[in-house]
Amino acid sequence: MHYKTNIGEIDLEEKDIILFNGGLPGFENLRKFALFALEDTKPVQWLVSLEDEKISLPVLDPWMVMSDYSIDVPEDIISLLKLNDKNKLFVLSVVRIPDSNPESMTINLAAPILINLENNLGLQYIPQTSQYHLRHYVKEELERSKKLQENQKDRD
Repeated sequence: MHYKTNIGEIDLEEKDIILFNGGLPGFENLRKFALFALEDTKPVQWLVSLEDEKISLPVLDPWMVMSDYSIDVPEDIISLLKLNDKNKLFVLSVVRIPDSNPESMTINLAAPILINLENNLGLQYIPQTSQYHLRHYVKEELERSKKLQENQKDRD
């Protein structure tokens, strides 16, 4: 199938479509998305709507930014995703990249996007409470993670 998106025209097979049955917060009417990596924006990837060509969300693997990130996914969410193997859970976080200052990019670690890689079902998980915030500065978290890793090496 051929789709027109704001990152370009793309061809996809049905198996490559990520289905968000409940949509995403702010985009509840959009269900079909695909994940793309563009050479120019790596490691940032794009979660692109296949139903509204204007919508694409920049996303990152949260562990790339915060090495000690952790998430406890409750059983009801695992059930919604029809997840049989927790190793098949793919986690992404939405990033905000200000036009005027990419250095001040932030990442939403409080509400990760969860995708079951076996069936391509996805949802954005918003826990009742979280130790994380909607906006963590990527640059600060990378520096903090680097220090954590250096301290770990010193202990080893």
